[in-house]
Amino acid sequence: MVTGTTSTTNSNAATGSSIISSLGTGSGIDTNKLADQLTEANKVVQANRLTTRKTLLETQISDYGLLRSSLSKLETAAAALGSADTFNAKSLSIPDTKLLSITKLDAKAPAGAYQLKVEQVAQSQSLGSGTFSSMTDPIGKGTLTIRLGEWNAGLTGFAVDSTKTGATITIDDTNNSLTGLRDAINKANIGVAASIVGDGGSYRLLLTSKSGAKNEIEISATEDPGALGLAQFNFNETTRNLTQQQEGLDAKVRVNGLLVSRESNQVKDVIDGLEFDLFSASLTETVSITINEDKSVAEKAIRDFVTAYNTFKTEVEKLVGFDTEKKDYGSLHRDSLANNLMRGIRSTLSAAVPGLSGGFTSLSNLGIRTELDGSLKIVETEGNTGFRAAIDNNFAFVRDLFVPKTSSSVTNIEVTKFSAKSQPGNYDVVITQQPSKGKYTGAAIASSFPLDTTGKDYNFKVKLDGIESALISLPTGKTYASANELAAEIQSLVNLDTNIKAAKATVAVTLNAGALVFTSDAYGASSKVEISAISTDMADIGISLGAGTAGTNVGGTVNGEAAFGYGNVLLPALGSKAEGLSMTVQPGAGTGTITFSRGFAGAMTNLVNDYIKSSGLIKERETSVNKDIAKVEKDEEALNRRSEAYRARLMAQFQAMESIVRALNSTGDFLDGILDRLPFTAKSS
Repeated sequence: MVTGTTSTTNSNAATGSSIISSLGTGSGIDTNKLADQLTEANKVVQANRLTTRKTLLETQISDYGLLRSSLSKLETAAAALGSADTFNAKSLSIPDTKLLSITKLDAKAPAGAYQLKVEQVAQSQSLGSGTFSSMTDPIGKGTLTIRLGEWNAGLTGFAVDSTKTGATITIDDTNNSLTGLRDAINKANIGVAASIVGDGGSYRLLLTSKSGAKNEIEISATEDPGALGLAQFNFNETTRNLTQQQEGLDAKVRVNGLLVSRESNQVKDVIDGLEFDLFSASLTETVSITINEDKSVAEKAIRDFVTAYNTFKTEVEKLVGFDTEKKDYGSLHRDSLANNLMRGIRSTLSAAVPGLSGGFTSLSNLGIRTELDGSLKIVETEGNTGFRAAIDNNFAFVRDLFVPKTSSSVTNIEVTKFSAKSQPGNYDVVITQQPSKGKYTGAAIASSFPLDTTGKDYNFKVKLDGIESALISLPTGKTYASANELAAEIQSLVNLDTNIKAAKATVAVTLNAGALVFTSDAYGASSKVEISAISTDMADIGISLGAGTAGTNVGGTVNGEAAFGYGNVLLPALGSKAEGLSMTVQPGAGTGTITFSRGFAGAMTNLVNDYIKSSGLIKERETSVNKDIAKVEKDEEALNRRSEAYRARLMAQFQAMESIVRALNSTGDFLDGILDRLPFTAKSS
């Protein structure tokens, strides 16, 4: 290693050599310049090699960035072809009308003509309380149980909607006021809006439900004995202390003559994929709507992809081939990664799409040809075939060529998901264990109907999917006309329970051979129903302590390999070709065949994504090239150190030479003096 001292010595020696040369006492040779030239000559070949190597590597890093950018553009164009919405695009025509407005048209909307007649718009039920002198005066303490359902015309009978959970509102010292009640109801977030309305110096509580006939409100108060008052908010079959301001109504619309009802004026599911808002009704006006297929969206996406690929090819050929502008090969000309990428893309463009049979299986079927220079060309017409004929006459085949597709040979096995690891193909599925839900079945109901709860104590606790409810009680003084009405009431109360709601568990209560059956809505081994506590009178309706039957997870094989089942979801084995496919299996399924095709777009985006993702192949190569650049820089540093040492050796040798030359010059001068003094050689005076 050349130290600082050596460098200083070399510098001093070089300075001394120059001085000696200028005084004419040395050899007369500029040894400093000569040392530089010899050092450079010794270094130049290796230095040029390292510089060339480093320049190539730095150019490759830049060109990998260009390659990634070009691939991203190609992937974007391919992704548009992989969207079902691209091929299902629709256009809409509708006349001017004040009855309704279209708010959304999805690609899934079926094409066709529809005649809409709005016969009734939906409205909300509204209940008003009596007057209060202050919003902060005490109103009583206890609980208000709010349930949703439908009142009859005379407000004498209420049918609870067991699909809606309602809420239990607690009024205590912290919220014992009209304001506190309003805030507690709104916080419950059950679709009932509470507000306080001023009325000539006094105040009323106004409750407004969501629109719809089955969103009407029932309220039952349970008062604390020492703080009465909540009964003034009762609105149930026994007591109605609130005043109905308006009833709840469903919207009624005729679609091509068929009458349908909806709770809201925002109609989202009458015509699949079409949403509209209702403003007013008319018994005379009919609104004609036409939904048409819009193939132009898909056609443009295909043409855009062809253009994107040709642009990509032109850009990338400058990197991997001969650049006619620079008259040289690109930096990635011999790069295996870039060349493998291009071969993979060309293969995808020309190969049949795996998982497809019948219809169109490759781009050539669509009239897209590969030219001699590797570019793509759309052949518009070719006899009765070509791109135009494919779009106009075989659009379904075109869609299947590009869009990922899953199918099943049986209706009770449905493919719901796939992943990047899922390989296209056909897979045989055999169900070896049926999925089931946990249930509890009571004994036959001993009591006759109508069933009056007056003087009875019907309460129980249920443990649903491992979550235990609080104590659930049937209302006292209520009469159930039928066992079905009782089942609906119990279902509503269980699903209303705070613990059950927090766990997002639900139960269905039905009748079977005169007995109540509690069935969890979840499938699988963790699905269970247990009656964990009861009052004595529950025996009248056939309910006793005990656990029911647990559910089962689905079991089966996919292509002969054991699959994993959880609930009613079946997942193929890890590492298998079908890995990543997810199937929903309904009870009764036996055997079937599922088919998966990633589509051309899916295959292309999968290929490209392997290269450009954050942990992809290009990133790995860039990391490797950066390491090579760092190694070249270390080699350059080592070369510079060796060159400095080499120059130091040369300067030491030149100094020794100069010393010899100076000694010889001194000897010559001495000999000249002797000759001048010898006889016969002395110079004449």
